Amino acid sequence: MSPSAASWLARTACVAGIAVAMSTGASAQPVMQLWIAGLQLSPDNSYSYLGWLRPVWGGSLGRGWYHKTVGSWLTYRYDTDHEGRQVEVRARAPGVETGLGHVWQHDSLQVDLSVSAGVRHTRRRPDVASEGPDGTQLTLTPQLSLRQAWGPRTDGELLASYSFGTRGRFARARLGWRPQASWRGGVEASIAAGPDYRNNQIGLFAGRQVAPGLTLDFNAGRAHARDGGHSAYLGLAASKTF
Repeated sequence: MSPSAASWLARTACVAGIAVAMSTGASAQPVMQLWIAGLQLSPDNSYSYLGWLRPVWGGSLGRGWYHKTVGSWLTYRYDTDHEGRQVEVRARAPGVETGLGHVWQHDSLQVDLSVSAGVRHTRRRPDVASEGPDGTQLTLTPQLSLRQAWGPRTDGELLASYSFGTRGRFARARLGWRPQASWRGGVEASIAAGPDYRNNQIGLFAGRQVAPGLTLDFNAGRAHARDGGHSAYLGLAASKTF
């Protein structure tokens, strides 16, 4: 995996976690707080996060203004040439971001627009020269989410974000189906790209409301890198209102 490509995983998981939270049917709830958590794994990297979302300025979950804060932990590894020999580099990159967003609801269409600012610190072992992020970096990331329902059982989602500074971009589409009110599943496809990497993913997802206010979401599939590499990915996300 390209060292720069690791930064797309952070945006993917954070965007996915917020999407799970906003699609739990919470729009009918009064003002309350919502917690999100998740984990995504593949052979060469891992990403875990914990976040908090709360309506502000008279908003409610799924409608109006909200504030979000997400802390995360990213690990990855890759091979590179160093002084004429191949070495394996392992990296850790904890980070935190906070921001504001607004959700508009018009009939069966939901629009979510937000922007977040944050900081991430990347540390490698061994410490070799790299084109990817190194040390402490500031981030600024606008994000757009669209969700359209076609009747009570079928819906579609589109998520897109861009990170200034790293010049990384991410987009994901999902087509979902609800066999029951508490279940939702379907297919997903995503693209993550930057100056020196591109990663495409195709897979399946399934989510279920397991208790009042608690939703679990699973996804798995195949990732395809620009250099021709292939790997599997597996993710788990949860959201809970309080």
